[in-house]
Amino acid sequence: MRTRRTATATALAVLFSSVVLVGGAANPAAADSSAPLPIKSSGDIVVDGVHQRVFISDPASGKIVATDYSGKVVRTIGSLPGVTGLELSTDSGTLYAAVSQAGAIAAIDTATLAETKRYALGKGIEPRYPAMAGGKLWFGFNSSDAANRGQIGSIDVSSPDAEVTLPSDGANSWYSAPRLASDPGAPDVLAAAQEGSSWVSLAVYDVSSGVPQKVASGPNGTDGTSPAYLKDFDVTPDGKELIVGGGSPQDAAQVFSTADLSLVGSYRTGSWVGAVAVAPDGMIALGNSQFTPDVFVYPPGSTSALRTYDFPYTSGSTTATNDLSETGLAWAPDRSRVSPSPPTCTGTSTPCAC
Repeated sequence: MRTRRTATATALAVLFSSVVLVGGAANPAAADSSAPLPIKSSGDIVVDGVHQRVFISDPASGKIVATDYSGKVVRTIGSLPGVTGLELSTDSGTLYAAVSQAGAIAAIDTATLAETKRYALGKGIEPRYPAMAGGKLWFGFNSSDAANRGQIGSIDVSSPDAEVTLPSDGANSWYSAPRLASDPGAPDVLAAAQEGSSWVSLAVYDVSSGVPQKVASGPNGTDGTSPAYLKDFDVTPDGKELIVGGGSPQDAAQVFSTADLSLVGSYRTGSWVGAVAVAPDGMIALGNSQFTPDVFVYPPGSTSALRTYDFPYTSGSTTATNDLSETGLAWAPDRSRVSPSPPTCTGTSTPCAC
């Protein structure tokens, strides 16, 4: 178990590490680079393989930090209050960001790193997690409707009019804004998961018609196999499985079939899984925030990790944290590397555990 450190700095930096998967399958993962990032929080992380950039949202500061693969800051994109979830367009030309406190989705050109459009969603709408599927940008959001607070909306970003569609009948409602996940390999599959509750609720939708049609919901396990306290999840490239990490079980990520959300497998890490990322070829990266190793890499369906990786400890640092953030893993599209984003904490007089 790693010794955890405390920090009291008001504005903490995040230690950015890029785990390079060197050469063939037999080679271990190596640390390409690490660098402190000037952010106060970590909301989401995506990797743009076309421009070889990593984007990390900072909800507390209302900004997105763009780095190169070595962790060098290329640009900071501000005026994004509460920005959380990030999603790349299928051509990697646009980064979409959920700006919850502005009630909008921001579109950022990944070449110029400038915001080019902001989609206003309406009064009382707080978007959290976007995902591309079925030719649209879907987003989980909190609404002002107490009876149907968590809902799923969409934007037809392929249309010049970019029509925003919000549910009006409470269909597909959730306790709060659901996290969404999708994969370009299964373009019509949209998955949703409830966070902030003791038992994880999942749903799978077919969005090929432009309207979400629920295919499955659950899991309905009564034998203690259902996950608890969602931390992260992802869809496999064939759209057939969901990989789910949470506070329970405390030693593995679970695998559920998208056909009926039955439990079909697991990937062991020895501790609870806080980050899940599936590569375009199905390779699975799992991360945890308290025990070593920090990152496990599994071939799909394997019972043994291909590689493990532990973040280097930055001795003497009072601003950089070394633990992995929840939802803090993202693959480069060519599977050459996994980019992790450790968490931060803030405080001015009382130490807080990072």
